[in-house]
Amino acid sequence: MRFLYTGYFRFPNGDAAASRVLNNARILRDLGHDVFVVSFGGAPRTEDLTESGYEYDGIKYINTNDIDTHTIKERLLRYVAPAPKAMKIISEQIGEIDGIISYNPTAALNIRLKKLCHRNSIHYIVDLTEWPAPNEMPGGKYSPIYWQSEYNFKRIQKSISNFIPISTYLRDYYQQSNHVLLPPLIDVNDKKWSVFQNITDSRIADFKGIRIVFAGTPAKKDLLGNLINSLCAILPEHQNFQLVVAGVDSDSGKAFFDDPNDFDCFADNFVFLGRIPQEIVPSIYHISDFSAIIREPSRKNTAGFPTKMAESMVSGCPILLNYTSDLAQYAIDGQNAVVIPDYTIESIKDGLKRISQFSEEEIKRMKNSAHEIGRNKFDFRNYKSAMTTFLTNLVIKNK
Repeated sequence: MRFLYTGYFRFPNGDAAASRVLNNARILRDLGHDVFVVSFGGAPRTEDLTESGYEYDGIKYINTNDIDTHTIKERLLRYVAPAPKAMKIISEQIGEIDGIISYNPTAALNIRLKKLCHRNSIHYIVDLTEWPAPNEMPGGKYSPIYWQSEYNFKRIQKSISNFIPISTYLRDYYQQSNHVLLPPLIDVNDKKWSVFQNITDSRIADFKGIRIVFAGTPAKKDLLGNLINSLCAILPEHQNFQLVVAGVDSDSGKAFFDDPNDFDCFADNFVFLGRIPQEIVPSIYHISDFSAIIREPSRKNTAGFPTKMAESMVSGCPILLNYTSDLAQYAIDGQNAVVIPDYTIESIKDGLKRISQFSEEEIKRMKNSAHEIGRNKFDFRNYKSAMTTFLTNLVIKNK
């Protein structure tokens, strides 16, 4: 079969959403299906240009630039008449494809694509990785955009027959559908996950102690401030900690400190790298003793699944975390993780103090365990059988 994969992402490597689409598409590719990606954002890479267009790892793609503009009018149109350039391409391709996979579609996009697939008797599949919270919408819970989002999840998507949910929460909510649950996936054979680069930054290379890493641009859900201020609270007695933050520069990092004086007082214990190339992130994980995933157990965090979990474990880095989403299925306290009861500063402090008691041998054992779980649970190749079953049961007619 030939699938068109489309949505709000920047293929092939512009954001975490693109990484999910890429690895899901690799499963389809390895099963012998053809995948054409229509990415609403991002830019094509010159090295991907072939005689027949742009192609990355055997997957053809095109970028439409529908989401890389930011006027108020353009943003509002995304909820009424989304992705006009992409929709034109999709309409032109409709006679050549067997199904459309839509990544986190809005209500308007769901309605248009579902009708298009129904008219042409092809499969419609929704790849779902989140359920937005009110505070993510302009105007919060009183916003028409939020009302539209809720209507999309509770009514429109209830009529869709095929889903690729990222979590058991989303799977169970749409349990009457044909579905295949896929967590964030990785190609473990990509050399960046096995051939690690030498980190020459002297602030990191010269530090002798326990290194914690936080990677990615922090959103409200990530509670980076709780982690930073927990570390500040124990540093007077446990100075052998260093927190490396990839994705935040020093000027922005200072805002996360409750006491601005701590930023200068503990300058050697905090390294803010700013934005770094994605190819380097696995190497930062690899040289760290733990990563951190601290989140409030909200609907948003229960419905989603942090890509950081997969990236950290595949790189051989155990995790300091509290359980949200499906993390308990992968993170085992004392084996490949240090699990704390909640996201409060007191709990994080206790977790850090516990880590400070580990020997080098214990940390090495946990790193090896994390790496093994990562390769066994997050490599896309492990989901071919489940995808085959899902494709066998595809439903054309929606409810």
